[in-house]
Amino acid sequence: MKVSSKNFIFIDFMRFFLIIVIKGDDSNLSEQNISTTVSGDLIVTHLIGQIKTEDVYEWFNGFEQVCQQFISEGRKYKLLVDRKGYTPNHFSVQKVWKEKFFNETILNHSKAIAFLLEKGEILNYLQQSNTKESVKFFDDYEQALIWLDEYQM
Repeated sequence: MKVSSKNFIFIDFMRFFLIIVIKGDDSNLSEQNISTTVSGDLIVTHLIGQIKTEDVYEWFNGFEQVCQQFISEGRKYKLLVDRKGYTPNHFSVQKVWKEKFFNETILNHSKAIAFLLEKGEILNYLQQSNTKESVKFFDDYEQALIWLDEYQM
């Protein structure tokens, strides 16, 4: 049985992280999760599982609402974008995601962005080609959280 880093409980007590990893097999990795949550100045958004274009629109509506709360208050935020286990059902899904996510207003109000992706060629390429100090790519949830917590503008 493989340990899955996909299932976890994240609790933030006054900036101290407690991460509980729930062990299980990887067969649950394809479960859809298009949620967005907030903890302090950290926005964690998930877009994982079998994803259709309609799912991207639904995900973005929730994600954008959370970001707009910060923006309307003049606050910046850190983003953890979990796409580990993201499987678009058509090539057009990725196009819609890019159009929605790479929104100038949302990106300009972020302090730092950590992307959580599957291990492989795409992750390796993004890690090697990335030139932005405020953006990092990870395959480990805990490492992404630690980097975001320690990131200073």
